[in-house]
Amino acid sequence: MPPKCPATSPAMSPSIVKKTRKSLTLEVKLDIVHRHEREEKTNSIARHHGLTLSTVSTIFKSADSIKKAGETASSLQAKRST
Repeated sequence: MPPKCPATSPAMSPSIVKKTRKSLTLEVKLDIVHRHEREEKTNSIARHHGLTLSTVSTIFKSADSIKKAGETASSLQAKRST
């Protein structure tokens, strides 16, 4: 007896589009963290940057390491300009 629903592969279905990953800059991540610290709503932050809520929440969770990276980058920038 054949299966009720035929198996379809992604190649057979033209409506399936593979999402590409976005690479966020440190500046964008720092902006998201600062907005969160100012108690801006997560949904508002996500819409502003065109991201999903889960992406913004993940950035909140790693806020400490993002801040450290921002401090390191700013100190390197200061050394280059002098």
